[in-house]
Amino acid sequence: MDAWCIGRKFSWMLVLLLGITRPVEALELIFISPQPSESVDRLSQATAGLMGADSRVLVSEDPSAVGALPTSAIAVLVGPSALPLADTLPDTMARIAVLVSRADVQAAPRLDSAIYLEPPLARQLLLGRFLLGGDHPLGILAQSQQSLQQLCDCQQALDANDVHTAYVDEYSSLNRALVELLQQTDALVGVYDTELYSAANIKNILITAYRQSRPLIGPSSAYIRAGALATTYSDLQDVAQRLVDVIETGTKSAWPKADYNPHFKVRFNEQVARSLNMVLPDSKDIAERIRKRER
Repeated sequence: MDAWCIGRKFSWMLVLLLGITRPVEALELIFISPQPSESVDRLSQATAGLMGADSRVLVSEDPSAVGALPTSAIAVLVGPSALPLADTLPDTMARIAVLVSRADVQAAPRLDSAIYLEPPLARQLLLGRFLLGGDHPLGILAQSQQSLQQLCDCQQALDANDVHTAYVDEYSSLNRALVELLQQTDALVGVYDTELYSAANIKNILITAYRQSRPLIGPSSAYIRAGALATTYSDLQDVAQRLVDVIETGTKSAWPKADYNPHFKVRFNEQVARSLNMVLPDSKDIAERIRKRER
């Protein structure tokens, strides 16, 4: 090899080496929560690990502490109680909300993006269809038509031929609405409404449903312990993965709009399935089937 080739090869190696060792400004993530939480710490660590970024948790209800943050950082507001602090952030600081519901975000100050805590109703309906199989009508119970529109962007899902909806405000009581709905359907699919599916109501809803051998597809994973048959849900690792997706997109182009988490799992209550004489499929297989339909 002549001297010219050796010199050229050395020059390219030097360029590559300099490119590798050139300092790159690290991305800083600041997770903001008014209360200390192990979940917030774990979410911060998981997101930083996936991104190779620097992260820290700020636990404070003091707006002045939040306002003193570096403007180049990305603020991750964790939970609905952190949303009011968004107003105290510098205008140039990106802000993303996580572990918040669609209703929380609609009432929140300016956000660049958000990841909804609850699963979309269309996904829960798919879960119900895959579990029951065949042509089985599914029931949706809501406080009112207006409240349902505020809770989810789901009109297309509600228009499906196998979906029946009952609005409590059109009946003399919640129980009357529920009983009539269950007579027309083979399963109840819960919407993420913490007032309707409250601790005071959930026992009555479940007892009424199971007396007619109608399972409940829970509004979230929290209802599995109460007696729901199944649900889709996003755990902290799923939230961290989606947060990475949002940040990578937002820092390169435009911030994605607030939306549901495409990363999720399926959870069953085996005891409830046995009591209803139902044979459950593999939860991972069902989750993958739902993901394929959503694509």
